[in-house]
Amino acid sequence: MRCSRFSLLMVASMRYLPIWIDTTVTFSGTTVGPSRPISPSSQRHTATGFAPGDPVIVYGPWGCGTCANCRLGMENYCEATGGLGGGLAGNDGGMAPYLLVPATRFLIPLGSLDPREAAPLTDAALTSYHAVKRSLHLLGPGSTAVVIGAGGLGQMAIQILRALSSSTTVVAVDTAADKLATAARMGADETLLSGDEAVTRIKDITRGQGAQLVLDMVGVDPTLRMAAQVARVRGHLTIVGLGGGAVPVNFASPPHECSVASPYWGFIGELMEVVSLAQAGKIQMLVEYFPLVRAGEAYRLLHEGKISGRAVITPNG
Repeated sequence: MRCSRFSLLMVASMRYLPIWIDTTVTFSGTTVGPSRPISPSSQRHTATGFAPGDPVIVYGPWGCGTCANCRLGMENYCEATGGLGGGLAGNDGGMAPYLLVPATRFLIPLGSLDPREAAPLTDAALTSYHAVKRSLHLLGPGSTAVVIGAGGLGQMAIQILRALSSSTTVVAVDTAADKLATAARMGADETLLSGDEAVTRIKDITRGQGAQLVLDMVGVDPTLRMAAQVARVRGHLTIVGLGGGAVPVNFASPPHECSVASPYWGFIGELMEVVSLAQAGKIQMLVEYFPLVRAGEAYRLLHEGKISGRAVITPNG
């Protein structure tokens, strides 16, 4: 499908380099399937559901569309591609003003959302949403969720926890005081500097039991060690960050029957739900904008830890 100026494709490898590109949708000589041409039109086309100029968000993990997981909307777990296809692999666009998208099923309407502000919804929000939603049955009054790492992913996870389980006590842990201040503004009930004192405090909050849900948004050895310490029996320890660390495993660690999982991205239907939350003002992302010519600078600032939320490349202004 030939589409010019598509809105919001995340262009770097998911969670490794969180930079997004922003554009707006225009259909031009579009084809759906191998042999169904759609002529350009100023009216909404019934075959696509979109009209020229519609702002959309592009779902990133493009699956085959035919395997069992794809049929269920779980293209991030496509049996044919492993969810690793799409623009992130450098196909027909990526960090460029134009992107070739293979099917309209990957497009989610943005409505009145500002495409530039909405760009990180495709990854930081969707990834955090999926990680939280799979554990909602553990949350509720009296429950505790710990978010380790209060950067872009962690900030979004805190807001999603607030939106989906308002009665849960949300604890944010980080090594940076400024990020913890942001976490508090985003809705964290308690903010803790990483270390042994944080582990003790979480044990106190949970009456010695540990948290029902621990989300490690960093994924290095020290954070995973802490995650195992503050998780509880039959809880969930969810590894979101790609730091390359390992969870210490023995008879007592993690706690008995605590489930450890490393979810990947999220489902198409969940992205629709994320957009709905953003439209309702329930979640927002701290965003810094860079023109395409400053993409290298954005990567440098990311490497130096100087991006407070997410960087968005805006080739069209």
